[in-house]
Amino acid sequence: MNRKWNHSLQMLLAVLLAAFLLIPANSARSQAVNATLSGKIVDSSGASIAKATITATNAATGLSRLVTSGDAGDYYIPALPAGEYKVAVDFAGFRSQTKGITLQVGQAADLDFSLSPGAVAEKVEVEATSELAEPTRTQVSTVIQERQIENLPVNGREFIDFALLSPAVQIGDTTAGSTDVIVEPVTKLSFAGQNINFNFIAVDGADDISTISGIQRGTPPQDSVQEFRVINTNYTTDFGRAVGGIVNIITKSGTNNWHGTLYEYFRNNVMDAKSILAAPGLNTLRQNQFGAAVGGPIQKDKTFVFANYEGQRRGESPYYNSVVLNNIAAINTVKTTVFGLPAEPAGLNVLRTGDSDNGFARVDHIFNPRETLMVRYFVNDGRLLNQSPLNDGSDLPSAFKNNFINDQSVVGSLTSVLTPRIINQFRAQFARRNFDFPVTHSQPHLEVVNTFTSGVNRGNPDLYL
Repeated sequence: MNRKWNHSLQMLLAVLLAAFLLIPANSARSQAVNATLSGKIVDSSGASIAKATITATNAATGLSRLVTSGDAGDYYIPALPAGEYKVAVDFAGFRSQTKGITLQVGQAADLDFSLSPGAVAEKVEVEATSELAEPTRTQVSTVIQERQIENLPVNGREFIDFALLSPAVQIGDTTAGSTDVIVEPVTKLSFAGQNINFNFIAVDGADDISTISGIQRGTPPQDSVQEFRVINTNYTTDFGRAVGGIVNIITKSGTNNWHGTLYEYFRNNVMDAKSILAAPGLNTLRQNQFGAAVGGPIQKDKTFVFANYEGQRRGESPYYNSVVLNNIAAINTVKTTVFGLPAEPAGLNVLRTGDSDNGFARVDHIFNPRETLMVRYFVNDGRLLNQSPLNDGSDLPSAFKNNFINDQSVVGSLTSVLTPRIINQFRAQFARRNFDFPVTHSQPHLEVVNTFTSGVNRGNPDLYL
């Protein structure tokens, strides 16, 4: 067997073995993509009600979990997928009560009930509650909800940019210097000024960090994301190595109703103001992002599917600093006469392109109220041509590189509620990433310090797997 694949197989088996652990439900809240719901059942006098029946039902999928309150009237429901729920409480001799709530990713919510005496047939229903309290949570975190992802404008449809709505989060740089800019063409987040390599980003509970660069790999299309939680401080050890910030993302699943979208977003220089960085005669910009998403039931209340395709076709003029623009004729004279190298393109007029195709598919299955399965697949294929390694206007087209990225991952998660206090969450991921960054011109590196560079840039890898 090929040594590379043998190593990958060994790593996968190690992950599978490590993942098969019994995890106490109340210690696995933050890492989990699911939510937990707890609270207390009392009567109108404030006395605890034991043995009351509490049922939480997901409005979208019909998933239902039933528990009974303890001697002190307390109840606990672990491993609930994020979403809208109806929570009903029943006890003999009291009116049943139902509340509508929304649980968020990784939430440890608290919801109490006060029952009034009356016939069981009598029912009190509260249509919706205010935001649920989380008395056990000490972390500083922000949940970016589905309605924000759908309705707020974001340039380039990079949904993770919404993390910038959280306090002390901004776009950051790295001590690795300018060469990092092109290695991972994604939004780089800095939490309270910390290095961008110190963060942890998870998608459906699976690691989404590149082992080479230390920052996130490509993330699913915007229409595939349900919501995500941005955790700034005071997170638990469940997230392991993160010392910066954490972004915990969950993707969409199908529901009991079929829903679909068809979309296209576009920009071009005809309708945009000219960039102040654009050189005279170089103001090309065209960007088309298009796709379709659909989700629904394969078997009602049992099996659901969601799929999303998104493509991008982008072309734009690079920008250059004023020294390059004002001296390109002299630069070409030196290159051709002194060094015998080809001249830079006439007028520096090249097109920087960024084309990509993203595919996402997810299947959810409910074996029974206590056991659920999720499997999802994501692929990103990017072809980025004439990319500037420095990305600051200080290099010439002969130093540009092409960037070919193929990133695939498959994740499976089996959640089993063994008792109200013990769950088993088995999760495994296999991911493979090809990154090819070849030069467009095989010219030697020539550099005028702090002014411009031409030829092969020495600070970037050409290939990694």
